[in-house]
Amino acid sequence: MPLSEFLLQGQSGSNLNAPGGIRAKLENTIVVADCLSVLKALPDNCIDLVHTSPPYNIDKQYAASLSDRNELGEYDYFLRQVIAEIKRVVRPGGSIFWQTGYTRPNSQWDGDILPIDIATYEHFRARPVEMILWDRIIWRYWGGHAFKRKLTNKHETILWYVKPGREPTFFLDAIRERAKEYDKRNNFWGRNPGNVWEVDRVAYGSTEQTSHIAVFPEEVSERIIRACSNPGDLVMDPFCGSGTVPKVARSLGRNWLGVEISPIYAEESARRIGYQQPSEAESLISGLIKHLSFNNKLGERLLSSLTNTLRLWAWGVDMTKLTEEFDRDVADALADTRASGVMKRAAWVKYDDMVSSPLSQNPVLLADKLLLRCYKNRHNLNGVSRFRTAQEALWGVVDSLAQSEAEVTELIAKVANQEPSSYLVNGDSVMLQSVDRKIAQESVANPIAKANETTDESGQPSLL
Repeated sequence: MPLSEFLLQGQSGSNLNAPGGIRAKLENTIVVADCLSVLKALPDNCIDLVHTSPPYNIDKQYAASLSDRNELGEYDYFLRQVIAEIKRVVRPGGSIFWQTGYTRPNSQWDGDILPIDIATYEHFRARPVEMILWDRIIWRYWGGHAFKRKLTNKHETILWYVKPGREPTFFLDAIRERAKEYDKRNNFWGRNPGNVWEVDRVAYGSTEQTSHIAVFPEEVSERIIRACSNPGDLVMDPFCGSGTVPKVARSLGRNWLGVEISPIYAEESARRIGYQQPSEAESLISGLIKHLSFNNKLGERLLSSLTNTLRLWAWGVDMTKLTEEFDRDVADALADTRASGVMKRAAWVKYDDMVSSPLSQNPVLLADKLLLRCYKNRHNLNGVSRFRTAQEALWGVVDSLAQSEAEVTELIAKVANQEPSSYLVNGDSVMLQSVDRKIAQESVANPIAKANETTDESGQPSLL
C-alpha cells in the first residue's frame, strides 16, 4: 500500500462532491483541504466520534504559509461555522471531544487570556442542535514555558459533548487503570481513570514527534477512541495536524477521516499512519516479524524465511496451558470472600510483577511488550488487564500463524503492505526499511517553530 493512498487532494472542494458516496470516498484518508469545505460536503449524522483541537489564534505559524493571527471576531466566526458543521455530521449519541487551551482576546496581548472552551460553549449549545456537555477533562502535563507575570501553563481542557437522541457509547472497562493501592474494595480490572489525565507532552526525539508545533500524545486520543467508539466506527479530526487521531483510530480497527489544510503536515501524517497496522492483532503480527525474524534490525528476508520462523514459533506456544493458569488465578481472586482479600491481592501482585519484569520466555509477556510499543495507554493498565488483553490478541495471532504455509505467507505479505513506512515488499522478499517511527528527525525548535517564539519580560520563551 503506497503512502499516497492515505492522501486525498481536495483543496478546490469540487472533487469532494463527486458521485459514489462521499463518506465512502473519504473514509481512511487525510483530505488536504480547508476543513469547512469537507464538513459541508458530508451528509448529516455520518460521524461516530470527533476528537480535535482547533488552532488557538495565538500568532503561531503552524507551517510556512499558515498564519494563526486573526481578529477575535473573525476567529470566533470561523469556529462557530466549524462547530455548527461538526454538530450536524455527528450522529445522535455521537461524541465530540473538543481539546482547547487559550486564545488572546486582543491583537496586542496585554496579559488577558480567553479560554477557548468558555468562548465556544454557546456555539455547542446553539440551536438547532443543543449539544450536551457530558464531561470536562483536564489534560495535565509537565514542562511548559516559564512566565514572569503569570504561572506556567501545565494543562489543556477537553470538553466532551454528546449529540442528543441516544445514549453515548462508553466502555469504561476499556480504559480502567492501575489503582494506587491493593485495596480489596477496588475493581479487579482497575479503577475509573477520572477526568484529570496526567500525560506528558510529546517530547523531542520521541516517535510521536513531527514538525508540527502542537502534537498531542497518542495516549490521550487512545483513551477517547477506546472508550467512546466501536470497531468499524468512523472517527474524524477536522484539524488533523500531525495525524494523531487518524493513526490511533486506524490502530484500533476504526475507520478514520482527517482533514488538514497544510500539505506538509498531511504528508507527515500519512507517513506516521504508515507505521501503524489497522488492528491490534495485525500490530502484534508486525511486532513478531520485526522481533523474531529481523531481530529489530534493518534488512531483507525472503517471505518463505519469515513464514517458517513465525510458524515454528506459533507451534511452540501452548495457549491452552497459558489460559488455564490465568483463568484459575482470576477465578480464585474473584471467588475469595475473605475480609483480607488475600487472593485478589495475590493476583494483582503476581501480574503487576510479571508485566513489569524484563522480557521472559512467556509468549504472553512478549505480546504485551510488543503491543506496548504501539499502544501507549497500556502502561496505565494493571497487570491482570495487560495480561488478559495480550493473551486475547495472542490467541488469534497464534491461530493465524498455525495455518498452511501459503496462508501464512499471504498474511505476512498483507501485514507488510499495510505498513509502508516500515516495510517494502519486493516480489518474494520483504525489506524492513525502518525500525524507528520518528517523523521529524530534528528538534521541534525548527525554523518554523523558532520564528514563532516570543518572550516575556524575563526573556523566557512564551506560548502566549
